[in-house]
Amino acid sequence: MGREKFNSKLGSVLALAGSAVGLGNIWRFPYMLSEYGGGAFILTYILCIIIVSLPIMLCEFVVGRRSRSSAYCAVKRLDDKSYWKYFGSLVVFIPFATLCYYCVIGGWTLEYLFQSCIGEFSSGNTPETIESEFANLVTMPVKPIVMDAVFLLATAIIIRFGVRKGIEKCSKVMMPLLFVIMALLAVRAMTLPGAEEGIIFLFRPDFSKITPQVCLAAMGQSFYSLSIGMGIMITYASYLSRRTNLGTTAGYTIISDLLFAIIAGCAIIPALFAYDMPTGQGTGLVFKTLPVVFSQMPFGSVIAVVFFFAVALAALTSSMSLFEVPVSWLIEEKQFSRRKACFWVFVSALVVGAFCSLSFGVLSDWTFGGKIFFDALDYTVGNYLMPFAGLIIVLFVGWRMPIRDVLDEMNNREERPLSKWKRRSVQLFIFVVRFVSPAAILAIFISGIV
Repeated sequence: MGREKFNSKLGSVLALAGSAVGLGNIWRFPYMLSEYGGGAFILTYILCIIIVSLPIMLCEFVVGRRSRSSAYCAVKRLDDKSYWKYFGSLVVFIPFATLCYYCVIGGWTLEYLFQSCIGEFSSGNTPETIESEFANLVTMPVKPIVMDAVFLLATAIIIRFGVRKGIEKCSKVMMPLLFVIMALLAVRAMTLPGAEEGIIFLFRPDFSKITPQVCLAAMGQSFYSLSIGMGIMITYASYLSRRTNLGTTAGYTIISDLLFAIIAGCAIIPALFAYDMPTGQGTGLVFKTLPVVFSQMPFGSVIAVVFFFAVALAALTSSMSLFEVPVSWLIEEKQFSRRKACFWVFVSALVVGAFCSLSFGVLSDWTFGGKIFFDALDYTVGNYLMPFAGLIIVLFVGWRMPIRDVLDEMNNREERPLSKWKRRSVQLFIFVVRFVSPAAILAIFISGIV
């Protein structure tokens, strides 16, 4: 049986966009907006995506489709040196580790969806009450693990059906629905009395706030949001048809991610300004601050249900891609059936996820470098492993992979030569990959250390 492929161009774009669109767009992007100057951050973020993230994503697309294999052996298949197996192990470990703590947050989201359905955020909630309830939830020994298991199980069931019937089919339903829901929430937030200041904050950039720190933060957010350096784009690209234009597909993926992030910002920031609520809350923005806003907003209980349903959908579209990478490795390298691979990834992620969840409560004294297990895993993956994997892939495509192979993939292996415009675009791509992207990744890496 041959390797599965996406059934349509639309399905592949929506699946790739689903990988990019996730919790990072809903809670992390609005937090970054508030922390780094609103419109100034958006402008910097767009430039970072175009100059840095797009070329790196194309590198992963080239490697994935050229190799037609899992992330584990993609680079090794293109270059038979044995040491590439270590890179393969890295880009399987990164999404698996991310899956373990990501689904813990997904479990919190399901719990908040349930609480909103029973009217918990209807009225009378104070910031102190909501914060206390959140603290109680995350420190519980059983309930968060149960919700983590439910979220993981939903992800495993989708991945069990494969690339076409699972990932692609669900993405075709969930992604349009997610965009519509968030767009409606954005319209509601921007029409609240007092929301004008939030809108101005978002779309009137203060150029004096664009600093090296803002540039590094924007670059890091683009890495995190677009799943760069995680093996996901390599795996998904291996399912792309030879007729799929890699540049166009990368463009659609990035535009979808950027558009959703801005819509999410419009759905959250104006509402916070309207009710004079703090914006710099990180993860707490979703689980501590917004429930207070919902309790004060007209029809807030209904809006809370819709919002947390959208958050759960966004988390699920990303967890699918995280889950697929280790499953693909087990199928290709260990000759597991898809069902068996899904079972073992589910069990393994649940065990590690349990430690992540318990680190907020009974295992809070179990620290690494002063961080609980959950935070240590998140920090290590985001600040060290992802930038390092991204650096390796751009160095491989830019300096190790034969240029003719890169040109061949960018031209969809067609026999006719590249057009003048396309050849120049590819030449610019090679230049950026060789010099600009490595410098940018090193800047992110160093900023993460210092």
